[in-house]
Amino acid sequence: MQGVNKENIYRTEEALWQAVTEGCEVAFEQLYRCYFSDLFYYGRQYLQEEDAVNDAIQDLFVDIWRTRRSLGQARSVKLYLMISLRRKIHRSLLPDQKNRRNWEEFPESILPTHPSAEVLFAKQEEDFFQAERLNEWLAQLPPRQHEALILRFYHDLEYNEIAELLDVREQTSRNL
Repeated sequence: MQGVNKENIYRTEEALWQAVTEGCEVAFEQLYRCYFSDLFYYGRQYLQEEDAVNDAIQDLFVDIWRTRRSLGQARSVKLYLMISLRRKIHRSLLPDQKNRRNWEEFPESILPTHPSAEVLFAKQEEDFFQAERLNEWLAQLPPRQHEALILRFYHDLEYNEIAELLDVREQTSRNL
């Protein structure tokens, strides 16, 4: 691919996916580069071994390239890739076709779910921003309603305890 710009030349995931289905190697490489890390961290929720996750992702992309002509347009490329990876991991966990069960029926204990440091950091960051938004919304509430919500959800008080503290009936504390 000498002389080919390695930057993201496909600006939308729809255009990128369309180019892959038409057999464009540059688009295929861009698809791989764009989604590998997301797929890797997603796969690590199900498989502890990094090599196993890498293998599953490699197999997924080999399958995509092999079947590219028959692939339809994906509503969300990232979602399509994540679902496909999950299925591939599922199949690798249960290689015997006769014993295959629905993914949702898997006991959680056999699916190691150890999120990576980056996934944990991203979750903490998202939780922080959600808490900020929630505090902004709470600040806009009337003082009595704000206090009732704080008592209920931050201090885990029951409705009867809130009613007693605010000197109102229990139904009023529920309404607040």
